[in-house]
Amino acid sequence: MSDDPSLQSAYRLCRRQTKQQDPAQYALIQLVPAALRPACWALWAAANAIDDLADDRTATAVERAALVEEWITALDQELDDGTSSDPIRHALVDTALRWRLDLSRLHGAMLLVRDDAHGRHFPDWPAWRAWARDNLLPWFDLLRDLFDRAGVPVALRMDNQEVYEQFLDGLRLTDTLTDLSADLAQHDLLLPDEVLDQHPGAADDLMHGRWSPPVAEMISHLTGLARQWVNQPLLTRGMHPAPATICHTMAGLLRAQLDAVTSAGPTVLHTPPRPSLLTSARILAPAQVRAALAWSLTPVTVPPRTVPCSEDRPACTGVSHGQRSVRRHRTPAASGPRRSGRADAHPRCRDHGR
Repeated sequence: MSDDPSLQSAYRLCRRQTKQQDPAQYALIQLVPAALRPACWALWAAANAIDDLADDRTATAVERAALVEEWITALDQELDDGTSSDPIRHALVDTALRWRLDLSRLHGAMLLVRDDAHGRHFPDWPAWRAWARDNLLPWFDLLRDLFDRAGVPVALRMDNQEVYEQFLDGLRLTDTLTDLSADLAQHDLLLPDEVLDQHPGAADDLMHGRWSPPVAEMISHLTGLARQWVNQPLLTRGMHPAPATICHTMAGLLRAQLDAVTSAGPTVLHTPPRPSLLTSARILAPAQVRAALAWSLTPVTVPPRTVPCSEDRPACTGVSHGQRSVRRHRTPAASGPRRSGRADAHPRCRDHGR
């Protein structure tokens, strides 16, 4: 068991960034077993790091895309080396090697992040959904792999596929509405023409920061649509109580976020709306109790860290030698059923479980 100070510091940075920049995500991660939290923080921080590079408006679109590729190419090499001088990649490499995660599954999502650096246009909802799902699904799949390695696989029902995908659509639309002010400041409008055309004048008003009847009507329509997608009664059918609790909590936080968007009115164009601390606490407090009880009956295993070698290591992203990579994919926590092994805190950062 190693007590590498640089690795512990790297995980602490991932944890701190998650907590400061996405409190709802951090709260969801707190509902998973302590042994899995550092890996979740590392995955979130990695997605956020790539996102920030693609969104950095101090650089040109070409420069932003190149920075994303440079980050991913460095990760590719560092998976071979088993370490990184970049703290977030250091934590991610350790997570991938310890949990045998195939990071090549993120390649498509990374391609989207790089392409997003050049701007994005959606003619209709199908195009928007394809982008949203290709953005999010790989990260959710990797989280499912993480739980599988811990002995608690998440089994998804084939007859529930549309339910899962619509829920992710609701997550993405809620995120888009929440980040509307930040996107508009960067002259981005990540909504399909199909809905903009249904509200004449709304697009122009939004791009000029004007709150108008067409904008108000469109925001009301979109929050209602997002709520419809988030409310999926069959979402947790057949799930173990622990992951079901996380999914229900995520849905509750998303509904609270949509309430905050609705209540914000004109300020949604200038400041990201957030639910009150009391509202969040009313959702999270009972969830923490239910999750703790469920996980107490569901031990998890922590595998030893794999020594990297050329023929036996987690697959890299495959983004190198001029291949493309890219943005916008913040990942909520996932979880799953079944059991085996015993629960230990992450051996490289035992103080991180709190």
